[in-house]
Amino acid sequence: MDEETRYIKLVEELIDGADAGDFNDASNIPAKYKYEHLQALFMLHKVLDGGEDLYKSFYHIAIKCGENHVKEKSRKGEIIQVAFLTYSAAQWPAKSLYSDLKKDSRFHPYVILSPLVDRDEESMKNTYYESLEWFQESGYEVKEGLGNPIPSFEQLGGVPDILVHLSSWYTSLPRELQFLQLPWQCLHAYIPYCMNTVDNVDHSFSLNGVYDSDLVNLMWRVFEDTEININEYKKYETLRGENLVQSGYLKMDELMNRPEYSSNQIEELWKLPKGKNASEVKKIIIAPHYSVFNEGPIVSSTFRENAYFWLYLIEKYQNKASFLFKPHPNLRAACVGNGVFKSYDEYDDYISKWNSYTNAKAISESSYIDYFNTSDAMIMDSGSFLGEYIYTQKPLLYLTRPEQAHTAMGKVLVDAYYKTAGKNYSEIDRFISDVVINGQDDMKEKREAVFDKYFNYVELNKLYAHEVIYQEFLQVIS
Repeated sequence: MDEETRYIKLVEELIDGADAGDFNDASNIPAKYKYEHLQALFMLHKVLDGGEDLYKSFYHIAIKCGENHVKEKSRKGEIIQVAFLTYSAAQWPAKSLYSDLKKDSRFHPYVILSPLVDRDEESMKNTYYESLEWFQESGYEVKEGLGNPIPSFEQLGGVPDILVHLSSWYTSLPRELQFLQLPWQCLHAYIPYCMNTVDNVDHSFSLNGVYDSDLVNLMWRVFEDTEININEYKKYETLRGENLVQSGYLKMDELMNRPEYSSNQIEELWKLPKGKNASEVKKIIIAPHYSVFNEGPIVSSTFRENAYFWLYLIEKYQNKASFLFKPHPNLRAACVGNGVFKSYDEYDDYISKWNSYTNAKAISESSYIDYFNTSDAMIMDSGSFLGEYIYTQKPLLYLTRPEQAHTAMGKVLVDAYYKTAGKNYSEIDRFISDVVINGQDDMKEKREAVFDKYFNYVELNKLYAHEVIYQEFLQVIS
């Protein structure tokens, strides 16, 4: 059965159910109605007479069903099961929110770690097992989604009462772990793992893949970072932003706290040249995007041009700087698939070369917040880090290529940073020597002004993002 035929069949089931009175009582809707029914109506609503109003009416019924279910469980004193669905430790934004829920006896939070089915087996397992190790070592309750066969939600503790999505790319997950298979009794929240800063040239990526995607239009709540992005949703989302909450960017709570680090803690994070202490060495993050190809939905990476230049800089500044290689989680697969490296072994040899230096190291599937907090600068061509690094208030050099395009938020940020072409080696070197080592940071005041105007959500809300989101969870059980 092709997709359109499946959509039509599911919408017909909805209409037949309405005629039969299945939706007259939102507290007693049959569990046979799943989110795939709602998604089918969303996918067809533009070709149906009155389709938008019809979609919104069924959306409100589904959300009311989930809210009533959660409230009833709470009324009976039953624990609310909250599952965080993720596939990458590097993208984990929810440390503080998970902690809030774990401390509250009314909630049981846990992590469902899913494999990615849109990667080759070697790359999928590499990401999965590195992430699993990090979650387990960090003390999270993890339910493993990799198996033969893939386990269902029912086999991983049952249908959760609230499923927290940390990525919009649900089609990259096995069908068994896609939320479309869940009944309306389950509420869905989306906490983006990244800040939406990059786009394609005609901006169709951000419109169809972000602001009016099927996922965001199916969510009970979408917790967004800034007023800039909220306004884009209000313009383009079919629900016109009614399910959005401007919480601030959850992952940045750990940066907004401005924790203090001892010299010993910094020395555990960074590889420092022999005989040097943390205060004598500048700490620089190199963060390449994965889009090393020449065309695609997002084309941003300059890594093809500068991969080996970083090794030269590590040696040049071996007594003055420590370098951290923090690639996008997809870089390894993209480099091999697009000929930057001939094999995974060759890419891994490149990473080993980084780790062989006394003043450099590479990390992949782990948290990077401590590195942000303790760094002095970043050089990158990635997407979300454009927005995330401004929370450190430290200098950033953005590496450009002609194919890059940006959202409204991305344009504001790029204008507040240093920038040069990804193959302009002399300018990259000059940024390290002049701005980072010698402190000639001429963009500092502009960065601070942009941060205060658009990104300082704690000042705006008088709350951290995890506190805003936690309050939404409390409201739904009250």
